[in-house]
This record gives sequence, structure tokens and C-alpha cells, in this order.
Amino acid sequence: MSHYLQAGKVNEMIKLVVATDLSQRSAHAVARAARLIKEQGGGDWALVHVVDDDAPQDFVAEHVQRVQRLLDEQAQQLADQTGSRPQVLVSSGEIEPIIFEACQSMNADLLVVGSHRKTPLRDFFLGTSVERLIRGSQLPVLRVAQPATADYRHALAALDLSPAAIQAMASAQRLGLLDPQQCTVLHALEPIPMGMLTEAAIDHRLLESQAEEALLTLLGNLHDAAMTLPDGRVRVREGMPRQVVAQELKEVQADLLVIATHGRKGLGRLLLGSVAGALLAELPCDILCVPPQA
Repeated sequence: MSHYLQAGKVNEMIKLVVATDLSQRSAHAVARAARLIKEQGGGDWALVHVVDDDAPQDFVAEHVQRVQRLLDEQAQQLADQTGSRPQVLVSSGEIEPIIFEACQSMNADLLVVGSHRKTPLRDFFLGTSVERLIRGSQLPVLRVAQPATADYRHALAALDLSPAAIQAMASAQRLGLLDPQQCTVLHALEPIPMGMLTEAAIDHRLLESQAEEALLTLLGNLHDAAMTLPDGRVRVREGMPRQVVAQELKEVQADLLVIATHGRKGLGRLLLGSVAGALLAELPCDILCVPPQA
């Protein structure tokens, strides 16, 4: 990541909050956050753990103290590794409000979380704490799924044609997670449903026209945002977004996916866009999720 920082796009050290449940999944998130802090030469960061308070008060208090001791020990080890000791915040109550309050109190720039827990029967994502954190966060959220054995080398930005999508790239660049010179931009052009057109030739010409229009729009949006990518790195692919993104990740060997999480109101809550939710549920790579207001 160091070459991203040297590009001059990160004006200040970013502040990180890492949500940890002490699992191996969270260990990957802590390790990635530590690598980011070390690469930027230090900075403010915090480890946050929330104990479920749906238990006898004595048990909850004892558990809070035990976790506090464990994380204090880990914080000292991380200080030795990174040169910057993270704050340790252990509390009891509802997970999401406490973590969001911690982010706000330290004016954090990025929330780092591990992947959601998977079961042998089904890979549930909707309704997990990770899903609720990503859905409710006003900050970019880095969902870490892989061991932090190296800096991010290549990012894939899966974009629609909205201004918010380019803003997601700009946010990733400000955070030092994306270098336009080591990035591929992808737009998935969903195929026309069968039966909509009667002639295959018309179908093909229409898709070609849509693809050309989408590419021009992407290039124009990137130009307006003063982002220049190497030739051939802005791509439009026909297919369902989940499949197209998964294939492109393998083709360009990207180790970070950047997406805009377009929230929308529905059923009395804020919902993740269907494509973003599907990518988070199914792809095993690290994903930076950027909300519209970030």
C-alpha cells in the first residue's frame, strides 16, 4: 500500500476502528488494520468489542473485564508491531450502536470488520452483525476475509454508472487503498431478458450500443473525477453482476474489491443494494464498501 500513499492522495493519517469478536475472522481484520497503520507510519486506531448484555449482570461484568485484559495484551503486541498502540474499548449492549458511537467519538475514517460466520448448511449474510454494520455505517467499511499477508496490489472497482460509484473510488483512493494505476474498473451490463426482442441481430446490436454508451459514460465520469487508468483497464462486460465480478476478480488477480453500497429505504430500515449484498455474501475476497455519504 505504501506506493498508494506516496501518490499524494492521502493528506492525513487515516483513523481506524476495528470491530472484533475475538474470532479468527476478526483476527484477519485486526491484522489488516495493523498493516494499514504501520504503512502510514502510525495513527489513531481502536479495537472495539461488544459483549451481549442478555445475561446475568455479574456474568456480563466478569466477561467485560476478561475481554478487556485480553485486548489490552493484544494492543501492546500490536504497538510493538506497528509503533502505534490501539485504544481498547470493551462495552456491553447492542453491537451496532456501540461500534458506530466509537467511530463517531474518534472521528474515524474507516471501519474494519471480519467476514460473517458461515454455517455448514448455508452461508447466511443477511441479518448478521457484519451485514448490519455495513448497512448502517456512514463510513466506508473494509470487510476483511483473507489473511493480511501482503499489501493490496490490485483493486477491482465494480461500478454502476452513477456519480456515487465514482465517489466510492475516490474514497478508496483517499484511504490509501486504491491506486488508479493498479486498478481495473468494471461495469456489468445485464443481458436483455429472453422474449424482450424477437430478432437475435437486433438483440446483438442493442447490446453493443449499450456497452459502448456505458463505456463512454464510465470514461467521462473518471475524467470528471481526474482519475486516469492505464489503457484497457476500464471494462464493460455482459452478464449478471455477481458472475461477471467473480470472473473479473480472477482474471485481473485483484485482491480488493471496491463497491458503492447504495442504500435505499424499505420495510422501515435501510437496505443494502441487492448486488452489493450478493457480492458480500458470496465472494471470499476483501471488499471495501463505500456508502453514498462517505
